[in-house]
Amino acid sequence: MKGLPLRLATPDLGAVGRSLLGVMVAAGAGLTWGAAGAATAAAGSAVIAGVTALQDSPRGPLAVVTATSFEMGAAVLLGTATSSSGVLFVLVAAAWCFLAGVQWGVSARAGLIATAGGALLVTAPPVAPTLGSVAGATLLAIFGGLVQAALIGLWPRRRWRMQRDALTRAYSSLGTDAANLAADHQTGVDPRPLTWLRDAVAQTDRQVRHRPVAYRAWYALPQRISVTLTALAGRAPGDAGVTEVLRAAASVLTAVAGRGRAAKQRANDGLQSVDAAAGTVDVANVTLAHRLSQQLREAVALRFGVTSTVPAATAAIGGHLTRESPILRHAVRLATAVGAGVGIERFADVPHGYWIALTALMALRPETAHTYTRCVGRIGGTAVGIVAASVVTAVVHPTGLLAAVFVVAVLLVGYATSTSGYVVQSAALTAAAVFLIDVSGGASGGSMTDRLIAVLIGGALALLVHAALPDDSMVRLRQRAGELLKTEIEYAATVVKAFVHGLDSPGEALAAAWERAFRARAAFEAAAGATLSDSGELRRWLKTYRTALNAVTTSCAALEASLPPEPSPALSGDFVVAVDEYADALCGGPTSPGAPWRIDGDRVAAAEQRIREAARQLGPDDTASRVLVAEIGDITKSLIGITD
Repeated sequence: MKGLPLRLATPDLGAVGRSLLGVMVAAGAGLTWGAAGAATAAAGSAVIAGVTALQDSPRGPLAVVTATSFEMGAAVLLGTATSSSGVLFVLVAAAWCFLAGVQWGVSARAGLIATAGGALLVTAPPVAPTLGSVAGATLLAIFGGLVQAALIGLWPRRRWRMQRDALTRAYSSLGTDAANLAADHQTGVDPRPLTWLRDAVAQTDRQVRHRPVAYRAWYALPQRISVTLTALAGRAPGDAGVTEVLRAAASVLTAVAGRGRAAKQRANDGLQSVDAAAGTVDVANVTLAHRLSQQLREAVALRFGVTSTVPAATAAIGGHLTRESPILRHAVRLATAVGAGVGIERFADVPHGYWIALTALMALRPETAHTYTRCVGRIGGTAVGIVAASVVTAVVHPTGLLAAVFVVAVLLVGYATSTSGYVVQSAALTAAAVFLIDVSGGASGGSMTDRLIAVLIGGALALLVHAALPDDSMVRLRQRAGELLKTEIEYAATVVKAFVHGLDSPGEALAAAWERAFRARAAFEAAAGATLSDSGELRRWLKTYRTALNAVTTSCAALEASLPPEPSPALSGDFVVAVDEYADALCGGPTSPGAPWRIDGDRVAAAEQRIREAARQLGPDDTASRVLVAEIGDITKSLIGITD
């Protein structure tokens, strides 16, 4: 639907073709078996599920697409059951949008999908419901999403297959290595599967413009585990507990190489055995044993995922039900704007009035930076999409399957221009929605001007609720500080990794990283200037924060000046892995979608210590690497002081 706020993914022609085929199948089923609006609901659900499936993820999309199908069915059920009652429909739409807004507290994907469901709800035709029409539209919406799930099963996406196979091989080999090390402490770790995994990751780097955040640990984590296994094996001759840890680790790694619930259960049981064995090792080996335990837990989480339970989701949402939370403020803004938009449509009898609520759905996000700029940009993109689609509908008057063909054509253009920015994406999704509504042939009379007026009203509502319910200034400052921290550490990680892996175009890559950090610094200073506070504590914190990040920038500049043309071929694998582990720890992450970016100070400090240990193997002439170790120490010292 038009209100679908998911980002169209970078094109993968096979997966895109599968997704578009699902839209056509769902539209055909809706036209054949559905009542008024059912074909739009079925095709819209297929579009949303298809876009969800195309979001890059190392794990398969089957589970999330299936869940999305039923969520879209719930939205259609509520919309068709209440659409003929003006006041009730307004209340239901506002309540759904409030719940969609707070779902950003669970994850960005959950919030986007729920908001997309709101588009199906607000476009329900205002006809008297019957049991057959409501049930039919609901089942067809679920069917539209499940068609995409079925096509995924029949035609799985191949982008990540080679990487998953390489990861399976690496963990299987590590399981065998751990068992061998437990039996004979002098054996080593087979490096070939880890090399294959690194090569597979390098190929994906060339295929994918924006990798998922969790993906960066795919090849680094098995290498980190291999180093820890080797280190533990060196301590085993005098410590029987270490041998038990290695045996238990072998069981976990073998299970991680498997698939299915049985493998996940074996992995979790093995983790308990590792923890029990870690409690029996000598005091001198406790740190290594706990490090291995933590790495194995990361491997299990990356391989099998963490099941999102209703209590966990409820707890995550509950944590944002505070006055200062940007997630709660977004939910209130979204519910207010959409509720007002639906009310104007129903009680002012505005032609194409559903575009008021749809525009608000498209424009609003739980953002605290560039809020008005992005709102205006999305509203402008929506208007462009309206104009383009209206010109076509004025000439061709597409309905039914012909309208579905135009939906597919516009989505194809959207996928092809997926890297062109949110304005272009808004225009593509808007044009697709115009044709989606025409699939059922139930659009009300009116001209392009009527649609544009509705878009302007919706855009004005979006901007008005932002002005009436602005984010707390301290929240905004914390967000800007987090964004500055994120860009600074990404700049630092880029420079650090260049010492051991090199860069294809080092000048361009480092300049781009610095430019992002520079823009984030400007935004941070603007937020700091707009924060009115007489707090001496705040002023001291700002001074400390600026000083620490200035020190990081200085260290990065020194590293750039010492960066060798090519990484030294004499670097040991242990040193390279230690640097990779440090860069991975440095990148950090948000604790939740509404929280500022943070780093784990303990993990960064531990990774820096690993580099110092590995640096003992450096040759006397390896000046560049010694500079790297020294500057990493300064970067770590600066960051540890501001982790809280």
